[in-house]
Amino acid sequence: MKYLHLRIRYERAYQHPMQRLLTDSDDVERSWLVTWNLQDEGDVLRTLFYLIGDRERYEREISAAEQTLDYDITPVHDGTFYAYVREREMEVFKRFRAAFARPSLVVVPPLAYRPHGVVDFDVVGEPADLEQVLDRLPDAISAQVSEVGEYDVQPGAPADNLTSRQREAVRAALDVGYYEVPRSGSVADVAERLGCATSTASNHLQKAEGRLVRQFVGGGSVDALDG
Repeated sequence: MKYLHLRIRYERAYQHPMQRLLTDSDDVERSWLVTWNLQDEGDVLRTLFYLIGDRERYEREISAAEQTLDYDITPVHDGTFYAYVREREMEVFKRFRAAFARPSLVVVPPLAYRPHGVVDFDVVGEPADLEQVLDRLPDAISAQVSEVGEYDVQPGAPADNLTSRQREAVRAALDVGYYEVPRSGSVADVAERLGCATSTASNHLQKAEGRLVRQFVGGGSVDALDG
């Protein structure tokens, strides 16, 4: 089963008001789209988000959004909450969904929302369908593929959100002292443990570290989407 890790960006004119809030204010720090449902109500969309930030500010913004029909907020801990929102589906999101409307394709939740209209997520499926995803996205959405490979991510703790080979590389790096201060092991040492080329070991480590940093810190550069 193959997968792509996609980073897409909506042009500002097509961003949902809550995407703009992530960019324009520090009141909402992080946002994940846990799942969505569109059944039996035409263009009415139900979404479930998990957020970190100022709940009152978010509630003011979501209630004022033109698309919103109703919503429910459930606090989890201080500064974290779920938002269950019923709204009219924006046209650009319809076109986004259409890009993945192939029998073999599955978008893997959650989708991580970032500032500047950026959304990070995985999609799995057959190679032929995956290859056509970028061409099917609407013009208002630009995209970058940051990872391609076999999908064997384990659900659960953030540290498990790596492929098996990435986990092996990180474990090997720990064993040889690659993460010690001062560093006592090299990428070449990791490669020897894994039985692969140094460039391959470096690639596994970079992808693993990138996934973990994105999950814990969020955001990241969107410069690659600007060109």
